Parts: sequence; C-alpha cells; structure tokens
Amino acid sequence: MLKISCLNAQDPAVHTMFKPFALKMEERRIPSIVINVFKCYYTQILQGAQGKTSDADISPLADGDVPAYEDLSAYAEAGRTALSHTVVIKLNGGLGTSMGLERAKSLIPVKDGHTFLDIILRQAKVLRKKYKSSLPLVFMNSFKTHRDTMLKVEGVDNGDTGIPLAFVQHMYPKILESDFSPADWPPNPELEWNPPGHGDVYTALVTSGLLAKLLGRGYRYAFISNSDNLGAVMDSRLLGYIAQEKLPFLMEVARRTHLDRKGGHLARLNHSDRLVLRELAQCPENELESFADIEKYRYFNTNSLWVDLQVLEQVFVENLMMPLDLILNPKTLDPRDPDSPHVLQVETAMGSAVSAFENARAVLVPRTRFAPVKTTQDLLLVMSDCYLRTKLETIEQNPARTTPMPTIALDNNFYKKIDMFRERFPKGAPSLIECDRLEVHGDVRFGRHVQMVGSVRVVNRSRKQAKVPDGARLEGEVICG
Repeated sequence: MLKISCLNAQDPAVHTMFKPFALKMEERRIPSIVINVFKCYYTQILQGAQGKTSDADISPLADGDVPAYEDLSAYAEAGRTALSHTVVIKLNGGLGTSMGLERAKSLIPVKDGHTFLDIILRQAKVLRKKYKSSLPLVFMNSFKTHRDTMLKVEGVDNGDTGIPLAFVQHMYPKILESDFSPADWPPNPELEWNPPGHGDVYTALVTSGLLAKLLGRGYRYAFISNSDNLGAVMDSRLLGYIAQEKLPFLMEVARRTHLDRKGGHLARLNHSDRLVLRELAQCPENELESFADIEKYRYFNTNSLWVDLQVLEQVFVENLMMPLDLILNPKTLDPRDPDSPHVLQVETAMGSAVSAFENARAVLVPRTRFAPVKTTQDLLLVMSDCYLRTKLETIEQNPARTTPMPTIALDNNFYKKIDMFRERFPKGAPSLIECDRLEVHGDVRFGRHVQMVGSVRVVNRSRKQAKVPDGARLEGEVICG
C-alpha cells in the first residue's frame, strides 16, 4: 500500500509537469496548501501509484476487535457533558448523478414529502431541544452544491455560537490519462474539475478557518456523516465513548451483508497494527472476490466518524496535510460522453484517516444508524413503510420488519433517473413491509397504497405504459400492459 509521499515532489521533471496544474489552480484562487497536497498525489501517480491496497498488506478483523454500540451505554452521561463542546458536520457535496441529477442530492424529497435537507435541519432542532445544547450544524458543500443548498437554508443559522452554517470543499483538476497533463474542455470548462472526495473535509476545515474558529470557541469534538444517511444522528453514548476514553478518532462500522459487498471495509495494517480502510477502488482487480467476502472482511465503513479536533490539528500540523490514501478514479472527461477523453480523478476518503491516528477505534453500530440513498432503488426502500420517521427526525427501520430488507431491482430504462422514478411513483412508494423481493421490468406506473407481498415480479412487455391501480395487492409474477 502506498501512503502519502512527497519525497520526489521537488524533482525538476515532476516540477515541470506539475507547473500547468499549479497555474490552473492558482487562477481559481485555490489555497497553496491544497495545491501542495494535490502535487503529492500527482507525484505518486507519476511514480506509478495506482492507489491499491493488497490483501498482503492487511489482516481482517475478528469479532472481538470491535466493541458493540449496545455495550457502551455507560458512556452516555459523559457524552451529555461533552455535547456543549461538539459540532455536527454533514457532508453535502454529492450530486444525484447516479439518479440523473446535476444538483445537490440532499434536495431530493425522501420521506413524507421532506427532503434530506429538511430532515437534517429538523433533526438539529429536535436534538438541541432534547439535550438543551446549541449543537452547531455545519454543511460541507462542494462547488456544485453550495449555491442550491444555501438558497434552500436561507434564514437558518447557528444562533449565538458564531459558527458558520457551511464551508466549501476544494476541487482538483482532472488529469488526462494519455500524457498526465491538465484536462482541457472548452465546451464546458467546469468539467475540467472534480470534487476531491470527502477526504477533503480535513483540509477544507483548515483552509476555511473553521477548525481554528471551532477550537477557539471551545469545540473539541466533531461528528461527521453523509447528508444522504438520515440514520446518522448525534448520539450521547458514542460521543461519551470518544470523550471519556480520550480517543482521537472513532469510526462507525456495521456488519457486512450481501448488499454491502462493494462498501469500503475495515482491516488492520500488517506493518503497524493500525486500522485501515480499503475502498473498492483501492482493491486490485485480481482480489475483488476476496474484497467481497463478507465473512472474511466483516465490517464496512458507514462513513460516520467522530474526531477529536485538537488531535486533528496536531496531525495536520505534523504532516502539513492529512495523510490519506490515494484513490485514483478513471473516468471520461464528460461523464455523459463515453467518447470524451479518458481522465484520472484524484480523490480521497475521509475514513482512510483512521490509519493516521494512533489508537483510533471502530464501533459496531446497529443498522438503525445506516440508511443511505445512492440509487432510486434505495430511495424507494427508504420512502416505503420499511422505514419510519422517528420523533428525533431520524429515518430508522420499521420494527415491524423482522426479516432482512427486500431486494429491489427496477428497470433502469424507466426508473434510474429521479424524474422518471417520480413520474412512475406519483402517489408515493408501495407498501414493502411484507415484500421479500421486488422486480419491475418495463414501463409501469404505480397507484396509491399498492401492497407488495412476498417475491413480486411486475412485467410490462408492451411499449405503452401500464398502470397498477390504487390499493392493488401484488404477489408473485404480475403481467400487465
């Protein structure tokens, strides 16, 4: 595994090749510290780094290596004490590109007509009242989500804490795969840039001045999670665990199921005994079967983290950056044009910081803290009665559902994009509480209060859209149209 190395960054040949990138980033007024971080990764790429982590570098974790959330109840009081020194950070840089959107995913209606953003704001309000704490809420937006998000939350702030509601992550130039030069795309220059992944949260906290402001105002801990995971909410026992045990870094993990085979998993570095996160993009091609082995690598990263901000500052100062593993993401310059030039996107994952902290820990959390939405199939599941909106404004699994969540397979030709999806479920999601599997093939529009039972396969082979009437109960194979 190749960690951050800047030893050859001053090599004249490297310096010459990187100069166009530096100038391009300076034109965008990107901070010098970010340019230097990007140069470190660029140097690795020129040295042949692929950002891969082999099975030979790591060892799987056993059951006893990760404490369970249920065993940490004694830390709740310490957590309540630490709340006044804690900030909540929501990663809000994601676009709904996998669902055909080019705007913030958090603006998609997800439950009872409320968007992700609506529910996050309601969560903050409820938690402040519950814990009698100001509990600042901060969004890390990307250059593509900042405007839409801030217009949506206009009038909302963090009260008299003095903590801003948002900061913006940086952006990296895309690298042409053919000659490692900066990508150039005059028809749409914005496509020459990519968000650097949520690992940029650490650098953006520093360059925005937010880390210094938080520490200066007495904030010690940060809870960081994705805006599309509405199960991730402030928790006093987890906060108390990191505070009382003086942990620098705590990662929430869950047991992998067949649905999580592609999720980044936690392991232990052989050479240092520290924890390490391996994402799918970091796995060598010949080890993908091993990566997907849920009995071998049992824990996946939910991307919900707890960080001691004082230690974070120390690690950053010591390394002049947050040492994160390189993730090299091959793409086409225009994601919607397969004939556009092939590029490399430099990205990092915030969870890979787990190996940068001595004595970093992980905790096994229940699935109630993990309800992400990456596709319209995920969205349908969360919209359905398999999930409930709680009094704390979290989205949790319906306790009436005692079996694993249903598998959903929607026809990509008609349901992949959010506008197509909403057109075909105009009156909300069907009841899936008694459903084991749902497949939809062809163009089908569903009415209100439709109920799915057992394994359901809905098929429309005609070119004309079929309609499932209000109140229909579907079981087995249903041919319509």
